[in-house]
Amino acid sequence: MKILFYQWNAYNLYDIRITLESLGHEITMLKQPILNPEEDSAYVNHLCEQLKKEHYDFLFSINFFPVLAQACHDSSLPYVCWNCDSPLLAMYHKSIFYPTNIVFCFDQSNFKEFQALGVKNIFHLPLAVHTERLSRQIHMDKAPEYPVSFVGSLYEKNSYDRIAEKLPSYLRGYLEGAMNAQLLISGGNLLELLLTEDICLMLEELTEYHRSEHSFASIHALFASTVLGFKTASLERHQNLNALSLSIPVHLFTDSQTKNLPLVHIHAPVNYLSEMPQIFHDSKINLNMTIPNIKTGIPLRVWDILGSGGFALTNYQSEFDGIFQAGDTLEIFEDKEELLEKATFYLEHDGIRNKIARQGLELVTKEHNYTVRINQMLCQIKRCLN
Repeated sequence: MKILFYQWNAYNLYDIRITLESLGHEITMLKQPILNPEEDSAYVNHLCEQLKKEHYDFLFSINFFPVLAQACHDSSLPYVCWNCDSPLLAMYHKSIFYPTNIVFCFDQSNFKEFQALGVKNIFHLPLAVHTERLSRQIHMDKAPEYPVSFVGSLYEKNSYDRIAEKLPSYLRGYLEGAMNAQLLISGGNLLELLLTEDICLMLEELTEYHRSEHSFASIHALFASTVLGFKTASLERHQNLNALSLSIPVHLFTDSQTKNLPLVHIHAPVNYLSEMPQIFHDSKINLNMTIPNIKTGIPLRVWDILGSGGFALTNYQSEFDGIFQAGDTLEIFEDKEELLEKATFYLEHDGIRNKIARQGLELVTKEHNYTVRINQMLCQIKRCLN
């Protein structure tokens, strides 16, 4: 097939592209950046003119872009996207209902939400890992040098901190209580339940949030995800890293501000393609702390840790069931006390830890590589087009 592939700095763009090419498909990259993902008539018109000159079987992007959906709808060209981020507020644009769309979601709860709203060609497709590429980039003879490591953001620049001072004390107390309650559970999302209609009405009156005329995203969706979700992730990551660092050397690779992590060993951020695999391989324990916005899905970090031959210690996600088994291909913690307990145990038991990491690598190499996922996607696309 001939595929027009929108290019932006998505982490997994390279792996998806080389997999499509290895399967014999012709890829043309659409390099003109989209400045306004929701509405850009000039971009739509320009792309429509391009599509008149060249035949493609479909346009593909990582994540849903309303502007691309509009151009494909106007050109009667299938638009295929694989959503690899959550939240993705662009999904709440009116263009999500276009019949030319074929949408894949890595988070099953996101898929079910939009299916219930009436979106037709939408499917669940977990993320994947390119173990062949990872193995080429890792020096296998290196001994692990980091007892515990975490690669990622601390989300210290979040929307909640920008509006907190504007909120009445009772409302601020309620929201912070909701976030503290969220910190007590693993693999679930309380924030949406605790954001009642009355609370949302108050937030809408007190903040500068205005819904786009093209979007049906509610203030409930916005606050549960990009406001409270990011702030809760920041609280959890600071809390867990500080708790671990009291008794275990913890290494953090980030571009976030780290002044509130006095005992953590801080490193510069690492390049996703060229440096991160080595860090996962060189760490005895790799942490994953999934942001609450990802309600059920398995984040890319988990796949990459396992694909690099690393040992993953992660919070629970419901989509682990049927794919991963705790104590067999990865390990799961429920709270910071269990995180400390399990980190201590696995640092003292190299044989058990290494066996789990090896079994995790074998599983994702065989069953969850990009060739498997892309073939699943292409089969579904063909069914939609026939």
